[in-house]
Amino acid sequence: MMWRRGVGCVAFALLATTASITYAQNDYPARPVRIIVPTAAGAGLDSLARVLARNLSEKAGKQFVIDNRAGAGGAIGMELGAHAAPDGYTLVMFTLTHLATSTIPGRQSVDVVRDFAPVAWVSSMPYLLNVHPTLPAKSIPELISLAKARPGMLAYGSTGNGSIQHLAGVMFSKLSGVRLLHVPYKGGALVITDVVSGEIQMSFTVYPACKPHIEAGRMRALGVTTRKRVSALPNLPAIAETLPKFEIDTWYGIVAPAKTPAPILDWLNREVSSILHEPALGRRLAADTIEVKTASRQEFGRYLAAEVKRWSAIVRDAGITNE
Repeated sequence: MMWRRGVGCVAFALLATTASITYAQNDYPARPVRIIVPTAAGAGLDSLARVLARNLSEKAGKQFVIDNRAGAGGAIGMELGAHAAPDGYTLVMFTLTHLATSTIPGRQSVDVVRDFAPVAWVSSMPYLLNVHPTLPAKSIPELISLAKARPGMLAYGSTGNGSIQHLAGVMFSKLSGVRLLHVPYKGGALVITDVVSGEIQMSFTVYPACKPHIEAGRMRALGVTTRKRVSALPNLPAIAETLPKFEIDTWYGIVAPAKTPAPILDWLNREVSSILHEPALGRRLAADTIEVKTASRQEFGRYLAAEVKRWSAIVRDAGITNE
């Protein structure tokens, strides 16, 4: 009799717990939701995160608040998100840069696949390969020829060792058979400043950041890093037209701490996708070469796993470490 009573108490407790979880999920969000952005305020990722936060706040009737946690190449914000309670009230919006950096030996403080649950794929965009206008190269083939004639003399800037800009240069060098000089900086603005001044000869930069300099003739764009040309810049060739295996599609995505309840993740995926499909937002993003990307949570999860595998191999082959 005591055994039956014990089983009944356990069953009741489990039922009560399940009911509580279900209620919490159906009532989500019941309080403000934090979106960690592992970059400084004002960056491209931060700007788009704020657009999504504003729209999600309107839809949910609760505030979605941006929490900028820059530093250590994004590791500070990523770690904070990975260790947050898996209750749906902490999300992380991050980029390919943060994923690639996490694959570098010595920086592997988080595992994107193990420590997070995919929420939503948001967008993708190319980098532009830009050069100083005095450089005697007006196409990717001409740049390769020039680099072969001047081995180790053409310098490209990046936002740091192991950053996507650094890895883009590594990939370009390997596929084209040239030797470039890598110059790491503490920020993307400094890279652009030194390309414009002629201190360094080239860089891989997102279009919104270099657009005014290209339009003013202070930079010359030679190609985009995506496999195909982008609609906003139809006359600018893809680097892959010269180097078929070259492809870098930088993206933005949202994740939550691992073990966040599936119904909450599903709700977030639906709402983010709905916002991204609004025509006005799509047109505004397209003008800056940003393409809306929406997918199921499962599809985004598979994509993240493939990206971790790909960039881990690139980092390993290049011998990049945290030193």
